[in-house]
Amino acid sequence: MPFDQFMEKALYHPTSGFYATGRTRTGQGGDFLTPVSPGPVLGELLARQADEIHETLGRPPIFNLIEQGADTGWLARDLFLSVQKNHPRLASTARLHLVEPHPALQQIQHRTLDAAGLTKSVQWHASWKEFPGSSTPCFFYSCELVDSFPVKILQFRDGAWRQKAVGEKDARLVWHMQEADPDTRTEIQRWKPPEVEGNTMELRPGVEPWVQSWAKKIPCGMVVTLDYGFPAAQLFSPARSGGTLVAIRNHQRVQDPLLNPGELDLTAHVNFTELEDLAAARGWKNYGLTDLARGLTTLAAPLLKEDSNLPEAWIRNFRHLTHPSFFGQSHQILVQGKGLPGTFCPSMVMKI
Repeated sequence: MPFDQFMEKALYHPTSGFYATGRTRTGQGGDFLTPVSPGPVLGELLARQADEIHETLGRPPIFNLIEQGADTGWLARDLFLSVQKNHPRLASTARLHLVEPHPALQQIQHRTLDAAGLTKSVQWHASWKEFPGSSTPCFFYSCELVDSFPVKILQFRDGAWRQKAVGEKDARLVWHMQEADPDTRTEIQRWKPPEVEGNTMELRPGVEPWVQSWAKKIPCGMVVTLDYGFPAAQLFSPARSGGTLVAIRNHQRVQDPLLNPGELDLTAHVNFTELEDLAAARGWKNYGLTDLARGLTTLAAPLLKEDSNLPEAWIRNFRHLTHPSFFGQSHQILVQGKGLPGTFCPSMVMKI
């Protein structure tokens, strides 16, 4: 089968998939760390951005906070607790929605939010189809969601782009090469990767229907995508001629991504240009792409200037998020909006 189908099953099979089973995958006791792992500061800073949008829109009486790919629910908890503590006008109008197709993860998220006393204002939706369309403004955020969308792996061999597939030999999973179909070849040419023998790249067929889904349901507001990746010109440059697919287990890279399906995290870098183009075609404005260090520093600037007595734990958490050796430069923030004033610029992408 083509690798994207294999990746779909390995990550999301309802009983055996890496993410779908509900086992601990993030944090020190899991397989990898995310910007949510160090503590609550990311949620607190996203709450500041949500409150800014709420104010910019004139403090509407109902405001939706939406997260997809919430994993254990820690980020949703941190954001919503900060809204209640620090942003009372937003708190009086906010409703939290989690888009989560996997029942096991829904249960974990429910326990996390219930322990914080937040479940009364939370709704779960198995898909964007179930999310109620309305005129309510929204703040939709995600953290390390898109990188887990299945990818097609293409390699330039013998003068043509070919697609990697997964087969079986001697009771082991092995690589096979297939001819790329016409639609895939057309998509490859859109990005103009170097046609050099052995050059490898990934395409994400699930990105367009995903953008179409949320763009159809969100009438106005802001979408914030936090993930690792690059603009297309950097992603498909000769510097990444080996592709970006990575398999991870117990905080270590695994050389063979076909080993032990369901036990490895499979991930590849995000093409942020693709997200920008797809949303712009549906009426969304791209406010900018910035690294985590700059984006979170602009959001935190008022706190850092006003409060010299920030707790040491808060400072450590903030430094972990913004330090180049951790998440500060490896992760990007894409900010997109619709229905916002023409002169408005989100703090997350402002220069300081």
